[in-house]
Amino acid sequence: MPYQDEQQRILDAHAGIVAEGLLAPVSDARSEARLWLDCELASFVENRFFEVLDPRRFDAATRAHWKPRALCDGEYLADPHRLDKYQRAYWIIENGERAGTIALDLGLMGTGFVTVASLYLFPTHRGRGIASRVLRRARDAVCAHGSRGLRVPTWWSWQHPVRFYLKLGMWVSNWKHSLVFRYVKELPEHRIDADEREARFSILRDGVAEPLILAARDGERLQWTELPAFQEHRRGRTGFVHEATATFALGLAVRGFPLIRSDAAWDNRHYHADGGEVEGLAYKIEIFEAIDRRYGFELRTPRIPGIQYRDYDDID
Repeated sequence: MPYQDEQQRILDAHAGIVAEGLLAPVSDARSEARLWLDCELASFVENRFFEVLDPRRFDAATRAHWKPRALCDGEYLADPHRLDKYQRAYWIIENGERAGTIALDLGLMGTGFVTVASLYLFPTHRGRGIASRVLRRARDAVCAHGSRGLRVPTWWSWQHPVRFYLKLGMWVSNWKHSLVFRYVKELPEHRIDADEREARFSILRDGVAEPLILAARDGERLQWTELPAFQEHRRGRTGFVHEATATFALGLAVRGFPLIRSDAAWDNRHYHADGGEVEGLAYKIEIFEAIDRRYGFELRTPRIPGIQYRDYDDID
């Protein structure tokens, strides 16, 4: 019964977003399913081969060329008519016309979060803040109906989405199988300020930045300094510590900072392979990129000092 109640609350939230004209359900028409699948394929092609395609112009030859190249073993394109029973597929609507696609689940993972299973904008509709507005409205709607927020997974090598979610102020939850971002209603806004050598992680209170962690480059090593306010959180063993260190770690990674503080910290990388400390992220980046190279995907990620970038079979 609790899951059924949660499902209905989130369905009500979905309905509210649709009523506002931000989303429209994908109809039963086969042509709509075809376009949805083409949007999914275009997203994989763009993020793995850096070719921006318009899925509205796809034909059979385009699909036959890209589908076997753009998907890993076990991956498939999610037909909106056959999504998992806990997911719903929508068109993103802007000024009365389709701008892209989004799939939202019903928050039945036992985490209290609603997952954004996929998100795509047509190339002609980018740069207008559409995705930001939809994600923020979806967050507000699901929170108003009892959810803790939104959960948005993506891959490290998909640098445009990674940087987009960081810029939106999302928190990094984990990197167990992919990078998982979250809009968490109980956490404050955060900010990362950085130049070529130093970076600072802060939270915002009444519009004022309160620095918590400092970082600096030291060759292939990272200098990491936790300020007294953050040390209090460590002593209290709050969940905030995990989210803050993971978020700052990713913020450093996209800027090409080192992620290894010492040999001793690197020796403990396996303990943080699912999330948390910076060395765990360095370890998983090496794995993520090795997998992408094995499949022949292109990589345009920052080169991070100290990572060896070994082949997958050579990573311990």
